[in-house]
Amino acid sequence: MKITCLKNHLKEAIALTEKISGKNLTLPVLSNILISCDDKKVKLTATNLELGIEVEIPAKIEKKGKVAIPAGIINGFISNIGNEEKITLETISENNLLIATQNSSTIIKGQPTEDFPSLPRPENKKETEIPAHEFVQGLKSVWYAASLSSIKPEIASVFVSLSKGQPLTFVATDSFRLAEKKTKQIPSDAGSVLIPQRSVAEIIRILDGKEEKIRLISDKNQIFILADGLVFVSRIVEGIFPDYQQIIPKKFTTDVILDKNLLVSSLRAASVFSNKLNEIIIVVDAESGEVTTITSNADTGEHTSHFKAKVTGESIKMNFNYKYILDCLPHVNSSGVLLRFSGDGKPLVITGTEDNTFQCLVMPMNSL
Repeated sequence: MKITCLKNHLKEAIALTEKISGKNLTLPVLSNILISCDDKKVKLTATNLELGIEVEIPAKIEKKGKVAIPAGIINGFISNIGNEEKITLETISENNLLIATQNSSTIIKGQPTEDFPSLPRPENKKETEIPAHEFVQGLKSVWYAASLSSIKPEIASVFVSLSKGQPLTFVATDSFRLAEKKTKQIPSDAGSVLIPQRSVAEIIRILDGKEEKIRLISDKNQIFILADGLVFVSRIVEGIFPDYQQIIPKKFTTDVILDKNLLVSSLRAASVFSNKLNEIIIVVDAESGEVTTITSNADTGEHTSHFKAKVTGESIKMNFNYKYILDCLPHVNSSGVLLRFSGDGKPLVITGTEDNTFQCLVMPMNSL
C-alpha cells in the first residue's frame, strides 16, 4: 500500500476511529486501526465487536493494500505533527507503516491484518433518511436519563422508534425518571431499536456538528448509520422497552409556569446545600403564586429560595432529586417551563410552554 493524503483528512479520520478501537486480550488486533485501499478509495476501520466504524478519505493511491496500526500510537503521532500539509503512508516489510512528510520519516510497527474482523453489512433494505443534527438532538435530549447499570440492558439504552408516518421518537429511563423527545414524521418504516448508552455517546461524538442527511437501517441485532464517507454500526439490545406511556400521568392537579433560567439558577444555588441524595423540597403555594425550593445539609448548611410563578390548581409540597430536574432543562426549547404535578407521591412532568416535543417525567423521592 502506498497513498498520499492531506494531514487534516487523515487526522480527522483517525480521531473518529481511534476511540472505537478496543482492548481485547484474546484478539489484540482490535486495538488497531485498519488502513486499507483499493483502486478507488482509502478506508480506515476500527471495531471492538460491539461498535464498528469505517471512514473514507480522499487520497492519491499509488499502490493498493492494507495495514493494521495501533490506534493510540498513530493517533498520538498524527495529532502532534507540525504544519505538514501532505502525508505519505507506505507499507514496508513485516506489516510496518512508513509515514513520510516533507520534513520527517517515521516507522510504526503494525500487526498482521488477517485476523482483523470485517464490519457487517446490512441485509435489510428498509431505511430511514433524516438530517444528522435532528438525530443527534433527539439522542442528546434523552440519553442522560438511561440507566447506568447493565443489569437491565433494555433501560441502559435509548429507545428509538422509526415507525412510518409517526414522529421519530427517542425515549430513555432509569426507572426514577424518563425523558421523551419527538421530531418530524418518518417517511419509511425502519422499525424500533434499543441503542446501548455507550453507542449513543459515540453516535453523538461522530455526528455532532454534521448537517447532511444520514441513512438509518436496523437489521437483525444491529443498527447501521450511513453518512457521506462514513459507516457506523452498533449492536442493539434484544429486549422490550417498558410501556412508558402507561406511567405518564393523564390528569394533573397543579400546573406551574415559570422562567427556565430562573429555575436553573435556583436549582444550581440549592445544589450547593443538598444532601448526599441530591434532595430538594419544592413547595407550590397556589394562593400566593409562589414557588419555594429548600435544601439542607448537616455539614454545609441550608438554602431557601422564593420566586413568583403562574400557578393553576392546588398547592403542593414534594421532594425530588434536583439533578433529575436540572439535567432535562437544557433540552426544553422555550424560555418558559411548565411543571405539571399529578398529586402527592405521583410523578412530575416537565415540558416547555412553547414547545411540547420534549417532556421529562421525574418520580418524587418519597415514592422510591
